[in-house]
Amino acid sequence: MVNSDKTLEEQAQRLADYIIAIDLEPVPLPPEYFYASLPLCVIDAVFSIGVSYTSTRNTVVRYCKRQNWTRTLAPDAPRARGERTIVEFLALFDGLAPDQMADELFGNRQRTSTRSGILKAEAVQRFASALKEFGIDDFEDMTGDRPAAAEKLVRGIPGQGSGISFDYFRMLAGDDNLIKPDRMVQRLIARAIDVKPDQVTPDLARTILKGAIPVLAERGAGWSPRQLDYAIWERESSGPAK
Repeated sequence: MVNSDKTLEEQAQRLADYIIAIDLEPVPLPPEYFYASLPLCVIDAVFSIGVSYTSTRNTVVRYCKRQNWTRTLAPDAPRARGERTIVEFLALFDGLAPDQMADELFGNRQRTSTRSGILKAEAVQRFASALKEFGIDDFEDMTGDRPAAAEKLVRGIPGQGSGISFDYFRMLAGDDNLIKPDRMVQRLIARAIDVKPDQVTPDLARTILKGAIPVLAERGAGWSPRQLDYAIWERESSGPAK
């Protein structure tokens, strides 16, 4: 069975072997990992699911221009306190129906799924409300038990049940120990362990990738989970490695 401890260990070893075999190297994190405000991490995390990332980037850029928000900071800039807070962000939704949120704030009517999905704009508002409920207003609040408590509420939002978007939100907010196990990561892991892509669930991808980190470290390749996740995504976005 693929979920036995022995097999998971073997699969982590195989993933590490594969990463070395294809000469995967760390690449600089892109600007979105240095957003100037925590709400931008929410927007990106929700709108990025199931679509081309170019569409997501355009949505964030458009929102920042409309609201006159700074989009990103220099990689070494402090972010304990962002330029805008979750409370400030939620105030922008007051009095707006979901379709107005989509049109007036984001210029994007994408839904969380084609079947029974809600507008991603509404999902963003509900995601931010969950953060506020547990006292998360800025980067400095992403500590202790608060993120995990907020995640339980977020997973109840249509389209957020897998937890992928919340993990990605935390990565954008600065957590170096998480991955976004999307289809790009799942595809490479499936190839590395010689199974079909649909056999690699998000949870399995998380487990195998994190298991490969110490194996790679033993072989002199120091990776954080977030670094490895992004390097895989960047490689797969350019076409699967052979």
